Amino acid sequence: MSTDRKRHDSEETTDSLESVGDYIPTPPDGGWGWVIVFSSLMCNIIVDGLGYSFGVLLPQWVEVFGESPGKISLIGALLVGVYLCAGPVVSGLTNKFGCRPVTFAGSIVACAGFLFASFSNSVPVLMLTYGVLGGLGFGLIYLPAIVSVGFYFEKKRAIATGIAVSGSGIGTFIFSPANAAILDAFDWKYMLMIHAGIILNGCVFAMLMRPLEPPRRKKVKTKVRAKTMIDRVKERAIANRKRCNESESSVQVVESFAKLQEAKRLREERLKDDDSDITSMPSAYFVKTRDSDTYKHSFSEAGESYCGSPVVDIPKITFVGVDNKEPSSPESPRSDRSEERFGSMATIEEKPLKEEEAAKKAADDANILNGVYSHEVQPLIENGYAKVVPSNRNYSSAARLRIGSQNNVDKKDYSRPLYRKDIFYSGSTLKIPEFTSQPDMHSYITSITTIPGELALPPSSIWDHCTCLPKSIVDTLRDMLDFSILKDLPFVLICIGNLFAMIGFYVPFTYLVDHAMEQNIAQTDAAFLVSVIGITNTVGRILSGVIADVTKVDALIINNVALVFSAVLLFVEPFCTTYPLLVLFAALYGLCVSAYISLTSIIICDLIGLEKLTNAFGILTLARGTSSIYGPPIAGAVRVATKSYDYSFYLGGLMFVIGSVFHLMLHLPCIKRRGLRDLTAGVLDVPENNKPENNKPVAV
Repeated sequence: MSTDRKRHDSEETTDSLESVGDYIPTPPDGGWGWVIVFSSLMCNIIVDGLGYSFGVLLPQWVEVFGESPGKISLIGALLVGVYLCAGPVVSGLTNKFGCRPVTFAGSIVACAGFLFASFSNSVPVLMLTYGVLGGLGFGLIYLPAIVSVGFYFEKKRAIATGIAVSGSGIGTFIFSPANAAILDAFDWKYMLMIHAGIILNGCVFAMLMRPLEPPRRKKVKTKVRAKTMIDRVKERAIANRKRCNESESSVQVVESFAKLQEAKRLREERLKDDDSDITSMPSAYFVKTRDSDTYKHSFSEAGESYCGSPVVDIPKITFVGVDNKEPSSPESPRSDRSEERFGSMATIEEKPLKEEEAAKKAADDANILNGVYSHEVQPLIENGYAKVVPSNRNYSSAARLRIGSQNNVDKKDYSRPLYRKDIFYSGSTLKIPEFTSQPDMHSYITSITTIPGELALPPSSIWDHCTCLPKSIVDTLRDMLDFSILKDLPFVLICIGNLFAMIGFYVPFTYLVDHAMEQNIAQTDAAFLVSVIGITNTVGRILSGVIADVTKVDALIINNVALVFSAVLLFVEPFCTTYPLLVLFAALYGLCVSAYISLTSIIICDLIGLEKLTNAFGILTLARGTSSIYGPPIAGAVRVATKSYDYSFYLGGLMFVIGSVFHLMLHLPCIKRRGLRDLTAGVLDVPENNKPENNKPVAV
């Protein structure tokens, strides 16, 4: 009988055995995935293009509202910082509802924020509308755009992600001079209305983010054979079971089951078997009545077949009623054998089979029994029924489990993006150990798809009290905001380094235009400096990704070199007093910071492992968002205190130096040994004597 045969539903339970791989989508690495890349590219152009070009708007608002650059810069800092800090919350929403509806909602929220900001007449209102509301909308757009690419690509993920995130540089290149031209022709309020209309186009790109569905299972057409005696007996047993559950006759079933338990105990004493009570229970039980005489029979899978393959030299359990007549069935082709096997007995009888008899029996039963599968008997132990699962489990991928088990794991959960451990990994997956240890891509996807509570209850956390939230959101928040990762020294160094480096990161984006205008450079030419940063930033993201992926250069080394050069450039910027020198500074700075941003996930994976990538990404996003909020205002306060932007750039360079020091500490031998020890400690080592045999059933 085929393992794909039709399974019959039961009134008591709807549990069934299914392969987990049937519910996990496999990335196509192409096809509609390139449409997803285009959609993500356009979303990044809108979000980062408008966010990074805020420096063009800064001088206008300083003049209109008569406030200091530091206070005005807080408006743009909130826009960028809020969309980064919203990452964990947006991740939970994306895991629950998918990329398409979240991006669609984000476009509407951001559009409303910019539209409300166009009617603002004060800085606090602009902070609330343009900064907070607009930043929240951008966060709802940005993160699903990144997740959708990772969900559609695995082998080609490096190039797909590189194309998608290059939208940051392209958007900066487009919107910086465009904003300057709009401000020359219109008022800043009309410019915000135009931006709101552009942001609303994100709804169109959101509709292109088609959810990735698991492959449809092909129905195997099997030849329908005529019902045999065993088929009819099994159907009658199921019908009797349902009636017994609703009648008082279940007491008789329990008594009979106790006798079967005794038979099983005697059999195990002979075999010296250590199987559990459930494992070796008879899998089919029926009552046969003829001439007012009752015969109770049981078929034990342990001696017949678990997965279609016969097991010999194992005694069978035969329980029969008391009668002086030999039972026979005129409609059964096995009546002769029945006389021999189900003879009159007053007690429980065990009959060991010889190899020849077992082989003959397997041949005779090929068209009749052919294995009684245990999942047709539901787990109602109190009524004498047990459920046995034939286990083909692979500990690395957990290939089989009960769908809809007591931990409320729904089959739809396997297609949720944030349950994939590598969803935030921006490099190629072909080199990571989790992929190389698997035979194919589908096995790899199955092995990295983990649902909290699937096989064991997750550790308790504060998010367990959020009973009003869906499980998929709570799981994501628990994973991304697990602060126990701060016990990991390499990650703590990365986190502290980013807290300092991100303070200096936005200084050129915010103040370079105003600084150039103080040197009597026209606004249009000054705005083009930010465009130059965008151009080289695009090139740098692709170049750093290729170097880290194709060559054997450590991504951490590339990142640290980029941080050091960025610090040097910020110290040199005050000495760039001519427009060509400012263009050169902008080009080099955009090239350096691109590596610092694009290699983050690869560095985290190399240092603390893919298992903690989602957790580390959530905490690091919060750290970067926090620094982005208070970084530009601090640099603006320095400008007010010193009456010069030179010291603001010096401050940014100093922050990059401190960040570089913490990243360079990761190269210390003691830190490397600790990180390697933590990585190897996280590897699951299953002893050979604890691994289940292929044909050995596991009770669930």
